[in-house]
Amino acid sequence: MPDQPSTSATNPPFGWLGVFAAVAAILVVPALLDQKSLPRKPFDEQPLRLLQKTQPQCVLLGDSMLDSRIDEAVLNGIADRSCAVQARRGTSTAVWFLVLKNLVAAQPKPPGTVIVFFRNRQLTLPAHRATGPHRSRMEPVMREQEPLVEELIAAEMRRRTPWLDRAAQAAYPVQRWRDFWRERVQAWALDIVASSRQYVAIRAAARDIFSTKNLRGDQQQDEAQEEGKIGLDEHDHEFADAVEHSFLPPMLKLAHSQGLRLVFFRVKKRPSDTGALADESGTAPAYQAALRAYLEKAGAILIDESRDPDLTLDFYGSGDHVKPAMEKTYTEMFWRKVGPLLPAPAR
Repeated sequence: MPDQPSTSATNPPFGWLGVFAAVAAILVVPALLDQKSLPRKPFDEQPLRLLQKTQPQCVLLGDSMLDSRIDEAVLNGIADRSCAVQARRGTSTAVWFLVLKNLVAAQPKPPGTVIVFFRNRQLTLPAHRATGPHRSRMEPVMREQEPLVEELIAAEMRRRTPWLDRAAQAAYPVQRWRDFWRERVQAWALDIVASSRQYVAIRAAARDIFSTKNLRGDQQQDEAQEEGKIGLDEHDHEFADAVEHSFLPPMLKLAHSQGLRLVFFRVKKRPSDTGALADESGTAPAYQAALRAYLEKAGAILIDESRDPDLTLDFYGSGDHVKPAMEKTYTEMFWRKVGPLLPAPAR
């Protein structure tokens, strides 16, 4: 007579009801934990005071694409106006709008020109680098409440993020508190080895060590995957469908009200090993044409270096970043292209 299958081998010891109870405990209990608001970083007054002190006539704004390309000292040595570089690594349009609003336009004597560095369709991706771990880079340039910023980001997340992902992010405080506790641990470590007066110098040294200028060349592939089509053009969206939900309209409106001339500078992505231009979506030309028409109608300037043959592979270090040895040369090339297109500086 064949052996009968053991019921204990096919059924869990506590039954399926016990399994469901365990799963519910794992999923529900964390969601019921205290989810009070995370402490927000205070507004950083130092960049505001520095701009007030230097009173530049031109401000350059962007992420690591700007940080790795423009040497501020070299630029001020060749430009016909004083310039300040506001490069904020790992940021995007949400932070750039806040810098424009709370630092640049807030000056007693705002600069005449602001140049914004960008790639691909970055200008119409309002939630790019504005949520999760990137939030900590945004808060130091937020003044109290920023309802416009919060709404644009939230609306974009609703459009782009599946509802199940949004529910998980809202339910589990562990993810939202992770970056907070990481910074607390770093602060405790600093307390052990240094006094509070040394904090600024130590943090500045750490930023220099991990600067994009010091990235290894073998990180190029990882960066290309993170910030290529997936990061900057994930949905291959059309300009007309996205522009009104982006930070472009408030940036242009703010610039107009403060008498600022906005210049948008599209950088060239890293060429291939053969020197060929980086791959683009088939809809990219139509998008760029629509962007140019929109900006020019609003009184802004678009400068596109994405097909500049003089920017060869020799200029590039890690990913789309310009390597340190070519920063001076790039800065000089940049001003030769951009300087003649800008309005004359106020005297």
